[in-house]
Amino acid sequence: MTGQSQAGFCERASYSRVGEAGFASTIRMAAVPAICGRDNVTLRVYVYNRGVERRTFIMGLAALATGTALSGCRKASPVVEPLLVFGISGEHDGQFHMPREVGFSPDGSRLYILDRSHRVQVFAPDGRFITMWNTPPGQLGNPRGLDVAPDGTLFVADTHNSGILVYSPEGRLLRKWGRPGRAPGQFISVTDVALDSRGDLWACEYGASNDRVQKFDAAGHCMVTFGKFGSGVGEFSRPQGIAIDDRDRVYVADAVNHRVQVLSGEGADVKVEQVWGEVGSAPGKLRYPYDVAFDRQGRLYVAEYGNSRISVFTPEGRFLTSFGRPGRGPGEFDHPWGVSLAPAGEIYVADTMNYRIQKFAPLT
Repeated sequence: MTGQSQAGFCERASYSRVGEAGFASTIRMAAVPAICGRDNVTLRVYVYNRGVERRTFIMGLAALATGTALSGCRKASPVVEPLLVFGISGEHDGQFHMPREVGFSPDGSRLYILDRSHRVQVFAPDGRFITMWNTPPGQLGNPRGLDVAPDGTLFVADTHNSGILVYSPEGRLLRKWGRPGRAPGQFISVTDVALDSRGDLWACEYGASNDRVQKFDAAGHCMVTFGKFGSGVGEFSRPQGIAIDDRDRVYVADAVNHRVQVLSGEGADVKVEQVWGEVGSAPGKLRYPYDVAFDRQGRLYVAEYGNSRISVFTPEGRFLTSFGRPGRGPGEFDHPWGVSLAPAGEIYVADTMNYRIQKFAPLT
C-alpha cells in the first residue's frame, strides 16, 4: 500500500464510561486518514482512558490481518453505541475477572454482577461500585448465574461448589442447598437459575454427562429433573443459561447444541414445547448461546459467546435483529457470557473477555 488519501476520515464520536475510581472519563474515536492502496481501509483508533490502564486499539489493522478490509473506504457494519461502559481487568473492588452475569434489584437501583472471583459485586446503574461479598465465605467458588426474587432475595448458581446460594439483598447468606452428585437435588456444575411465577426455582447444569434441568421449591426440595446429555429433543449439551417468560415457559440456552429449547408443564409433567436454532454466523443463526433474557415486550435476547453478539428473537424463534461484533471498541464484544434486561428496559451485556459491562438503550 502506498500513499494516503485526503478523504475517508472516520467520524468522531464519544461517550461516557466509569474508571477504576468511579470517575467518568471518555472514549474518543479519533479522526484519522484512510490508508489507500489497491483496497482502501479506514483505520479507527479507540483510546481508552481507564484510570490506571490506557490502551489504544487500531481496529482497522485487525481487519487487514483477517482479510476483511472494506474496499473504497466504505463504512463498517453499524454497531449500536452503548450508553455506558464500565469495568477494567482485575480483582479489586469495581474491577472484573471475566464477568459472567448481571442481575437487578426489583426497583433497578442495584446491579448484582458475578465474575470469576468467587464474589457478588454491587453497582449503581451509573456504574459506581457500592459493595461486594464473597461466595461462599472462605471458599473458592465460581458463581455463573443468578436471579432476584420480587422481595429482593438473590439466588446464585455456585457452579463449582455444586450448589445454590440464597442471599438477602445486603449479602447475608440465608440458606444453601445442593452437593456434588448425579442424584435429584445434586449437581455437577450448576450454571444458571431462574424463578417462575410460583416462586419455584429452575436450574441448569452440565458435566460428567449429567447435562439436565432441575426444578426446586422455595425450600430447596427437588421437584423435577428433566433431560440428559445428548443432541436429541429434550437432551442437552452444556445448558448454560435459563430464562422464564410470562407464561412460565422455560427457555434453555443449549450451548454446545447451538440452539434454544423451550420447556413447559406443571408439577412433574415437563415436556419440550419447542426447539429452535441452527449453528452458524449468519443473521438468525447461533454459535454457542450462553445466556437468554426477556424484555418487557416479550422479545428474547441471546448472548452468543461464539459469535460475539446479541441476537433478538420472538419467543417462537423468529429472528428480529442483532447487534455487536467481535472487537474491543464501544458496542463490540469479546465472547459475551451474559445478557440481562433492567426493570426500566436497558440492556446490560457481560462483555466477558473485554472484562467490562456494556449498557445499551432499550430497543424500540
